Amino acid sequence: MTSAARALRVLHLRDSPWVDGPGRTILETGVHADKERLEFHIGAFAPPGASAHPLVDAARAAGIHGHLIPDAGLNRTLVANTLALVREVDADVLHSSELRSRLLALACRRARPGLRLVTTTHGWIANDFRRRMLRLADKALLRQFDHVILVSNAMRKLVPRWWLPDARVSVMHNALVLGRYGQDVVNATRRTPEPRGRVVLLNAGRLSAEKGQDLLLRAVAALAGEYPGLELHFAGIGPLESALRELAQSLGIAQRVYFLGYVADMPSLYRDVDLVVQSSLTEGLPNVILEAAYLRVPIVATDVGGTGEVIEHGRGGYLIAPGSVAELVSGIRGFLEDPARFVRMGENARDNIRGHFAFDVRTERLTRLYETLCASRAAPA
Repeated sequence: MTSAARALRVLHLRDSPWVDGPGRTILETGVHADKERLEFHIGAFAPPGASAHPLVDAARAAGIHGHLIPDAGLNRTLVANTLALVREVDADVLHSSELRSRLLALACRRARPGLRLVTTTHGWIANDFRRRMLRLADKALLRQFDHVILVSNAMRKLVPRWWLPDARVSVMHNALVLGRYGQDVVNATRRTPEPRGRVVLLNAGRLSAEKGQDLLLRAVAALAGEYPGLELHFAGIGPLESALRELAQSLGIAQRVYFLGYVADMPSLYRDVDLVVQSSLTEGLPNVILEAAYLRVPIVATDVGGTGEVIEHGRGGYLIAPGSVAELVSGIRGFLEDPARFVRMGENARDNIRGHFAFDVRTERLTRLYETLCASRAAPA
């Protein structure tokens, strides 16, 4: 139980093998939380016997409590391991971030009824029938939580209010640590490329069907003959890497396409590219758009999820319809025909990030949410 003598104890679970966008948000929350109000813990799932995890290592390096949870599969042992950590931390709030950690959170509360449950939904992937069924199951689970955080207004529209009323939902956009993120890059001069010289496009994110990267490869192939120096760089890993490599080869553009793998230092990468292209078919609110906008990188992006809540079309970047090679070609061509215009839009985009996506504001909202939930221990409706 919480007392006035100590800060609220929050344990945030994360089921991911690396520090991705949601992981960075969790990490920065712990860094920016007022230590007199919140004692913040991060629990990450790792194979039994593992001694390290990128998110736990980063948390500990930042002075945050980081914990490894032995994970041999979703079973009673994993529930027991998670519950043991909840008890060790003496958590007031258990915060989850994805379907598996949501299931574990609900299991933990059966054994610890006073535990408050918060969950953040970053987006749903529905590439096939199985994932569509998982999306339905995930939405069904949300009703059992004390509070649900969605990362964009677009996502709020996907969860009916009759199922999850506004009183139990908050829209909290992802955010950036202004003044620290990319501090060595943020004021660097953005070059205006020569369209028929070397031009570097960047797509950052998981190499997966929902990201539409096959369409992007086809768009680059359509432009390759006209723009001999055009290159496409992929930053990320995922199950489609081999298929995307094969597609690039079959399209005759393999020599223009670079697979960079997981990139830890994204700001330096943004500095060296000319255009970020988001080709996604679905998103929650992509951190890559926040990051690129703050560093003034010109952006062409599909208008999906919360992307349009960050980028104003024609002012902060260029938004296109998803699922279309022709739209991608049009957007990239627009940049190549007038790169100076897109560089100016990059300046506007940074102004928007500064005004609306500062991390300290988000952390204060989240802290107040935790405090409000713990002030009343009534069971959820």
